[in-house]
Amino acid sequence: MTPVAADIKERLFNIRELPTIPVLHNRILKLMDGGNYSLDDLSNLIERDQVLSGKVLKLVNSPFYGLYSRVASVGKAIVLIGSNPVRGIILSTSLFDIADEKLPGLWDHSYCCSVVSGFLANRFNMKDIGEIMTAALLHDIGKVLIRKQLPEESAEIDKTVQSRGISVMDAEKMIINVTHDAVGSWIAGQWNFPPIINDIIAYHHKPGLCGTYPKEAAIVHLSDIIVKGIGVSASMDRAVPLFDEQGWKNLALPEDELMDILSEVLDIIEAEPAFSQYLSKEKR
Repeated sequence: MTPVAADIKERLFNIRELPTIPVLHNRILKLMDGGNYSLDDLSNLIERDQVLSGKVLKLVNSPFYGLYSRVASVGKAIVLIGSNPVRGIILSTSLFDIADEKLPGLWDHSYCCSVVSGFLANRFNMKDIGEIMTAALLHDIGKVLIRKQLPEESAEIDKTVQSRGISVMDAEKMIINVTHDAVGSWIAGQWNFPPIINDIIAYHHKPGLCGTYPKEAAIVHLSDIIVKGIGVSASMDRAVPLFDEQGWKNLALPEDELMDILSEVLDIIEAEPAFSQYLSKEKR
């Protein structure tokens, strides 16, 4: 390992610099991890954070759930979406708040991927829909840590993406010799995520290499491509990746069925007001 590579590794994977979770968020996570809690206890804590409450309600009222009436209660939302997506919202809120100014659009992209992943997982009759949605919500957390720990290199990554017209992932390889999927997997390990979430984060760009959860990783991979394809993405990462060949085989999805899915996904996204700004840009 060269001195430069060793320095980057030390700065990037120094556990003392891992983004910390706000006190209230940490308290909520500890309550959930303990397992012995009431719905009132959990919802009362979440309601103390307006941003967190808003995101939980936004997800349950998204077109994916197709509810006939709007949910206004955090407690009812938790029952409807389950504990794993709630956990994902808490963790992503904690992380993405760090990157709000530096990675505009990342939360919208991640949230949209989560909604689309839920739709696809349901379409494929997957059993771990909540975990898949959570992994989709967190699939780009590695980008946040790279921005936080390596600001100068991150600026160089952005310049390289612009000047060479390549993907962020390719630019990461060139500049720091590590990619955000690997960094995200490391964070998932540090925070003791379930294996399915860790694996999806690690292989969301190359699901064909995922040994344990290949179809789940392929669903998030496809969601990422669809969402970027319609323009919902972080401002510095608009390149639409090619679909991983083995990942496509793992889904075993006929092309004519893909067109039906794309049409349904567009209907879901167009019904979500938060994404109208991106869709209107694509039409101009």
